[in-house]
Amino acid sequence: MIKNSEVECYAIRRVNPFLGVLQIVNTPDGRASSANGLTWDIQVFADVPPEWGSLSQSNSEKAFYRYGLWSQETGLVHRPLAVQNSTNELSFQSTRIIEHIKENLDKLPFPIKDHKELWLLDASEQKPLALLATLTMDAKPPSPEPRYWNSCLGQDGVASQLRFPESELLVAQIKKRAGFNIKKRWFIRDPQGETYTDDSGIKYSSDEFPSFMLREDWSDAEEQQRVKDYIHWTDPALLTLQYLKDDQRHRLEANMAQQAISIEHHWRLYPKVLDPKKLNSCRIQAQLLANNKASTT
Repeated sequence: MIKNSEVECYAIRRVNPFLGVLQIVNTPDGRASSANGLTWDIQVFADVPPEWGSLSQSNSEKAFYRYGLWSQETGLVHRPLAVQNSTNELSFQSTRIIEHIKENLDKLPFPIKDHKELWLLDASEQKPLALLATLTMDAKPPSPEPRYWNSCLGQDGVASQLRFPESELLVAQIKKRAGFNIKKRWFIRDPQGETYTDDSGIKYSSDEFPSFMLREDWSDAEEQQRVKDYIHWTDPALLTLQYLKDDQRHRLEANMAQQAISIEHHWRLYPKVLDPKKLNSCRIQAQLLANNKASTT
């Protein structure tokens, strides 16, 4: 029997590009993660044949393996390879992980734990320009560290966030401001998001860091508008951030209808909603768009 004290529920941000907040349920049996609070990726921690697709190749004895997807609506859907290698013990582990998900669904969204942040710095002022990576305090740094900021994934984006129309121009804009001799720095953000501390112990006010993870002050009006448009484009994902002040959240909610399909993906993980009626309206819009798309295919 696993004690509740052995189960940890937390969240980490999906950054560079920002795609929302990933929810994690960590147990001795394995872990589950969800990008929308609805569908969970089940990963068991066990001795399994290496051909099963290890997520931790460095560990020769035990590793995390993707076992299946679970949601309340459809239950557990095994991954094909997992079924072939399934054992009673793995099945029991998966069942226990799912039970812990169920026990903690009413606590969503879980508190953000990735307090360590890698920032790309502005070339001229050496101030935070764009967020490149985040880590929990006990996690190992990425190797190699990311050097560049990205605005989206894939040629068309992802299902929950379509590609920003001026993506290439925005990426080039950030590169130009970062300069040829790229500077980065790790900071630790306090859990309340009020102060940051660098690796030399110097503290900084949160006002010196872009709340939406991208610098908004630009001398060129066209470049400034492009950043503003990008923030509006990612409003639905940005609303999952837990440290926003009400005026910042109000700004995002005012423009969140631009990507209604993205709202439907993220809304379960919003820590606070200032205008529930607007949110419901956007969700209805997303459903109409999905129905129209289905009828034309």
